Amino acid sequence: MKKEKKHLPVSENKHLEFDHDLLKGEIWLTTEEAMAHLKVSRSTMYRLRKKNLIPNFKLGHIPMYPKHLLNKLLMHLALKDLKY
Repeated sequence: MKKEKKHLPVSENKHLEFDHDLLKGEIWLTTEEAMAHLKVSRSTMYRLRKKNLIPNFKLGHIPMYPKHLLNKLLMHLALKDLKY
């Protein structure tokens, strides 16, 4: 049986600090744009959003993704996977 990795929700991740000034000039992506940016499927986006593994904010009923925070999260995950 596989062990599941324990992921912290975005709100508990220490590497993602919420800064109001950061979001002033932010580029917001729709689900389709975020899918293309991350090169993942719609079901993967839904799963990541449901598990709170990626930052998103709802504008009405539409989830929007801050591009800078997505990039920062991906960079952190990539660096974490590197072995020295």
